[in-house]
Amino acid sequence: MAKTTRGSRTDKVAAGPSRRRVLKAASALTLGAAAGTMGFPAIVRSAQAKRFLKPLVAGLNAKEGDPTYTSVSLVPKILREKYDVQVEFQIHPSSSLGSDLGQLDAVQTGFIDITSNTTQQFSQYDKSFDVVDLPYIFTDWDMYYRVARSDIWKRQAAAFESKVPLKVLPPVGAGGFRLLSNNVRPLPEPGAVRGLKFRSLTSPLDVEMIRVWGGNPTPMPWTEVYTALQQKVVNGYHVQPIWTFQFKGYEVLKYATEVKAIFAIQFQVMNINAWKSMPEAIQKPLMMAFEEAAQIANEQDRKAEDFYKQELRKKGMEIYLPSAAEMKKWREAGEKVWATAGGDIDKGLIGSIVKMRGAS
Repeated sequence: MAKTTRGSRTDKVAAGPSRRRVLKAASALTLGAAAGTMGFPAIVRSAQAKRFLKPLVAGLNAKEGDPTYTSVSLVPKILREKYDVQVEFQIHPSSSLGSDLGQLDAVQTGFIDITSNTTQQFSQYDKSFDVVDLPYIFTDWDMYYRVARSDIWKRQAAAFESKVPLKVLPPVGAGGFRLLSNNVRPLPEPGAVRGLKFRSLTSPLDVEMIRVWGGNPTPMPWTEVYTALQQKVVNGYHVQPIWTFQFKGYEVLKYATEVKAIFAIQFQVMNINAWKSMPEAIQKPLMMAFEEAAQIANEQDRKAEDFYKQELRKKGMEIYLPSAAEMKKWREAGEKVWATAGGDIDKGLIGSIVKMRGAS
């Protein structure tokens, strides 16, 4: 029997088409409880509900309760309570449907309908969003909000959709700024990195950034990282505090540095055929519900960044904040990537985003 989620109610239904049979079983989401935790407001319902009969399968790399899980899991409740639209989501967390790259491939073929991952992971399919992964292009959370709501983001989304069979959904913060963590020694400045092996993404920007800091990048799926750290295949990684804590990185890591190079953005997408199969009367409220869920998740995520750094400290990790002089060295090294791996990115686009620093 497969479990399905409709708003805050969980029902048992008979097994569906062959695609659904081969999906691994996952715990059904109780959206009402999640919404209560988030302080979701009471909503007046209209007289007549709309319903989309085909369940939407979401394969996520986040754990239940994480902000990037919330940004998807709250959508059916928002649709039901605010727009009187019934859409069933079957949510499979913690990469239970495959590796990061496996799920990114699966959403393009239609094996799953929805997934999300950091913008860097999508670089192999299209480079429209490489600009937001340039080291030190983002300064803080407020700048991220400005960019994500800007016409620049909309234009890049349209460019991405013209090349990849996906519909771009509203983005979500993915844990704030990454920590450069390792299990060998403190890293107060880039010179201390030399000789260490770091797990990296497949993105050329990520690989090059580790190199300019003096490290040896090793592209590796996230599901293999913990064991690789245990076995010293790699010495560390560049990952957000929430992911380091949730996946018990503190058990295999000792030191971390707040290099503040990459602000992680979770890119949410839907298979284009799944999107086109919906009537406009469903598409419009669905996109609005994703936007509202993203806003809730963003605020959850913003608060969580400092919280998880404190939790990592409680677990024994040493987190170092570089001095102004040390941070200058990190930044100057990182910004070299703009001219190397980032050399193909439109300079006008970069300039437009840089101008958004400190905007009101």
